[in-house]
Amino acid sequence: MKLSVAMCTYNGDKFIASQLSSILDQTIPIDDIVICDDGSNDKTLEIISRIQQENPNKINLFRNPVNLGSTKNFEKAIDLCSGDYIFLADQDDIWKKDKVQKILDVFDQNPNAEGVFSNADLIDENSNLISSMTIWDTVFFLEKELPKPIDFFNVVSKNGNIVTGATLCIRKHVKDFITNFKDDVLHDEKIATLLILRKSLYYSSENLISYRIHNKQQVGMKNMYKLVHKNRMKRIILDLEKPSSFLEYRHLSKKKYLKFHKSKKYQKFNSIKIDIQDLITKSHTEFHDLNIKMKLKFPIRYRFVMISDRLLGKRKK
Repeated sequence: MKLSVAMCTYNGDKFIASQLSSILDQTIPIDDIVICDDGSNDKTLEIISRIQQENPNKINLFRNPVNLGSTKNFEKAIDLCSGDYIFLADQDDIWKKDKVQKILDVFDQNPNAEGVFSNADLIDENSNLISSMTIWDTVFFLEKELPKPIDFFNVVSKNGNIVTGATLCIRKHVKDFITNFKDDVLHDEKIATLLILRKSLYYSSENLISYRIHNKQQVGMKNMYKLVHKNRMKRIILDLEKPSSFLEYRHLSKKKYLKFHKSKKYQKFNSIKIDIQDLITKSHTEFHDLNIKMKLKFPIRYRFVMISDRLLGKRKK
């Protein structure tokens, strides 16, 4: 069994050494780390080269001739990995010493798993814990409260992506159907959605990395403090509470339509080899049934918004 890491770097000299050290210090050793640098002009390449010399045959460094951006750069890094399991890694986090072991345990316990993600601590620029919150709190993945087994498509289609790429590991053959990333969808969101549709996404609820929040990260939760508050509306769209006001019904109706629209979108993905029709039918039924309830409870306002949607061409079936 060969284990690979796909890492992308760009001007990460402040944190890259500690991240590479944490990856190289796993209880189950990583066989190779594929690093695709996207045009760093600080000391990132110098630091990687030094660590590369200290760890012969462990690190393969590729320098992009032009800047690809994080999504296409991760596509390149993943494609260059040859391991049976491919761990995705950001340049600025810190892995817990037993991260690889814990992720492989989930794969072993679930033979049909094609991808496994985890929770994570949140740390600042000085590697101090920010709070008792985890990365799942920031994306409203209320795992402890959701019915099991978790309906991941329901959560992701209405709530947004919950899988942080820096915590994700995939099997090698997943590369066959996740290629050709588009810049309008982040790499982790696309991978997660396809695995969800294949019913092959699993998770560890343990915090297996320390995810760093800082001002210079390319993607992530830089505005965490503005975004994170567990509110009633989030719980409603996750089906953990029932709507009562018209605005709550209306918001939930929009989210259920989004779920229906997304399920139809994935009819085009023949490469993922799934039957999507049941999901489309179920999503449409949910949307239709909620609108019936809203119509009965708020007939005048319901009629008004339906006329408005029709005039604006919104939420067409």
